Amino acid sequence: MNAVKNLNAASSGPQEHLPTLNWRFEFGSYVQTRHFLDQMADLSKREDFYPNVSFGKTYVNISIDAEAQALLAECKTRFIGEMEALAAMERT
Repeated sequence: MNAVKNLNAASSGPQEHLPTLNWRFEFGSYVQTRHFLDQMADLSKREDFYPNVSFGKTYVNISIDAEAQALLAECKTRFIGEMEALAAMERT
């Protein structure tokens, strides 16, 4: 018999809240937003690191949880600096 997990059921215990780094990048148009997202995809592939991303027409939210922060530190990546530089280039 297969067990089915009820996704709507309350969790069995308290959830631990780990520190998260968050950025919100705002752009003047959808074209700029799309270009930034394409560049972020290339950066993620190059660095083999994929942060949590949500976006709308003229903004992108990126968050990196504590577990991923440890991975970034371990890899000594320039991911965050490059991400911020890409956003700055799109806004000019």
